[in-house]
Amino acid sequence: MIEWANTLMDIGLEVPIEEQFNIRCPFHEDRIDSCSINTDKGVWICFAGCGQGTLYSFLMKYLHIGYAEAQQKVIQSQANFDINIFDDGLFIDDDMPEVTFPSRQGFVPEWIFDRGFNKRTLRKWGCGIDVWNGLVIPIEDKDNKLVGWVTRKEFGTPKYLYSKGLKKSKILFGQQFLKEKTPFVCITEGTLDTMWLDQNGFSSVAILGAILSKAQEELTLALPTEELVLCLDNDEAGQIGLDRAMTCLSKKFVVSYIEIPKEYKDVQDVRDSNALASILEHRNIF
Repeated sequence: MIEWANTLMDIGLEVPIEEQFNIRCPFHEDRIDSCSINTDKGVWICFAGCGQGTLYSFLMKYLHIGYAEAQQKVIQSQANFDINIFDDGLFIDDDMPEVTFPSRQGFVPEWIFDRGFNKRTLRKWGCGIDVWNGLVIPIEDKDNKLVGWVTRKEFGTPKYLYSKGLKKSKILFGQQFLKEKTPFVCITEGTLDTMWLDQNGFSSVAILGAILSKAQEELTLALPTEELVLCLDNDEAGQIGLDRAMTCLSKKFVVSYIEIPKEYKDVQDVRDSNALASILEHRNIF
């Protein structure tokens, strides 16, 4: 999923901590905040008649660029913008120090059970809760060293907040659990996607974004499998990430990918275990 709030802030717009909001339309002299933006759905509309559409079209109109340039702008923004509540810097050193988990493990927000997760899964992944009722998920490297955490907020944008010093591009979330040979390993964008696949019996890791990094590509070499199944989100960012990952990984693995029905945003939205198994069974080989 594209964190559109990041991209909009990157081009200089003031974006509140809400999924839907109104701003002064940048395309006409506006005095009443007539431009409505939804960062969760990735759409906009000007009620004064300037236009509407996806936020890709907003970028194209706002920056006077073409669609391919807008795609590259989004990719660059997602790659360079690690949103977190502790620090807004970029980290260039290679080592991530071991950290202390900030929340009490074993206690989680009630809303996470509405998404289908069970206590066994949440306990296995060491989840906790913060004072704002967010789900806090520890992130360990392949050697079981705690290097950070991610907080999944119940409401608001961005939905995911990452801890200081965590380099998402150097982690395959969930890799520490994969020790034995398995027929295939699923690759997802988000932590909840990987936890959901694991709960349903499928080995999985998450790249914590839509774009597979070079470091993550190298980490896949240690995965105990011969096939990688790409299970990226059902949006444009996921398609871009899919194309890139297939090109990078097909030199070393059998690479396949799933097709998620249009009504679902990602694999965690597929709550029926039989439907999820069917989607994976009918995966396409690259």
